[in-house]
Amino acid sequence: MPHQDLRQSERFLTQYTPPKIDGDFTGKHIISVEQFGRRDLQILFDATISIRKRLTQHDRGLLHLTAGRLMATLFYEASTRTDLSFQAAMRHLGGEVVAASNGVQFSSIYKGENLADTVRAVGCYADVIVLRHPDVGSSYEAAYYLDLLRSQVSRQPVVISGGDGVGEHPTQALLDIFTIFDFKHQIDGLNITLVGDLKHGRTVHSLAKLIARYEAQDTTVNFVAPDALQMPRSVIEFLRQKNIAVRETDDLQDVLGETDVIYWTRVQEERFEDPAEYDAIKDRFIMTPPVLAHARPDAILMHPLPRKNEMGTPADHDELDADPRAVYFRQMENGMFVRMALLAKVLGGLWV
Repeated sequence: MPHQDLRQSERFLTQYTPPKIDGDFTGKHIISVEQFGRRDLQILFDATISIRKRLTQHDRGLLHLTAGRLMATLFYEASTRTDLSFQAAMRHLGGEVVAASNGVQFSSIYKGENLADTVRAVGCYADVIVLRHPDVGSSYEAAYYLDLLRSQVSRQPVVISGGDGVGEHPTQALLDIFTIFDFKHQIDGLNITLVGDLKHGRTVHSLAKLIARYEAQDTTVNFVAPDALQMPRSVIEFLRQKNIAVRETDDLQDVLGETDVIYWTRVQEERFEDPAEYDAIKDRFIMTPPVLAHARPDAILMHPLPRKNEMGTPADHDELDADPRAVYFRQMENGMFVRMALLAKVLGGLWV
């Protein structure tokens, strides 16, 4: 499938500045964790908890929150969790969902239409566009052109990023930090460990930056990765500027016993030019029941999913799933609740 030159979208990273939330979500694009501060996150946490409680109680009042509003999904990359959770979120709030009838590959995009024209066309029909795209900066580009469109059409469309190349995945980071808060009832004072491919993983980039945006007090973030896949220096420096303690190591055992939150990701074999380098470290970055046995009894184990051999064999998966410290399916469910709160807020506010 053809798509634009990466540099076309990347230039919008400096050309367009997304609006800060600053306590008010209404009508704002959601494309970066940089938009959020501690107060904004607490507002979102409170709204998510309220929505979860009401949905669990089958409160039909939720169906009025986005009634008459339309969400369009525009996915240039395949997705299961992000796509379905956004669709479920919108429908639980009473809104409607549309998508290209035969998928992106058979639409005008395949014929060569650029992203700018595509999002503006969709913005003529929908109140909110969920965009997932392989190019870094694509959500910034979409926001830029939707802002131009607002002066020409009757509606005020917004874009929510569902993943922006290897750049950011802000709603994944929001559901991740909410899950930490949900289980630990705080972000302050925690010892949080991120493991795996920290160089290329957009989920860990966004989560680390969001912890910094929260300005957590007395919090430590451990980065556990092989030398070739360490967290980018820019992310580490950003945390330190916000007074978040940082520790880097290639050995999980250095930090596992003191960790409150373990966030596991895959070490990606395809990133290694020399297979021997991958073979030398691969077994040190697999979560198995014996590894988890060394963790604290009150620790939680998170994973953005899907998972492969970074969590051992299928038998290991079953044993890990049965461990009460494994919270990744609750984490996935929280994704729908967080996206419900976000959609309700962006499309006109919420009572909490």
